[in-house]
Amino acid sequence: MGFETVTWTGEGGEPTWYETFEGEAKRGFCPTCGSRLAAIDSDIPEVGINVTALDDTSGPELVPIHASFRGYAVHWLPPVPGTEHNTAG
Repeated sequence: MGFETVTWTGEGGEPTWYETFEGEAKRGFCPTCGSRLAAIDSDIPEVGINVTALDDTSGPELVPIHASFRGYAVHWLPPVPGTEHNTAG
């Protein structure tokens, strides 16, 4: 999904950013509860935002295009199109 700006809301506002791989990647966490909210990778010009960090996920533009660690997907969520769904566990 493309957008020009992101407005961080909530008690803490802007995420607390930690460099997870020096010079390569940063991860953003809620400064209040510690939930992972976003990621910035040096070789990708976009900010990756966890869909669970969004207030409204009902828009048709929020269609998954990739699933990380799909082998560990929880069985109660529908599979991401184009990926395999693990029914174990």
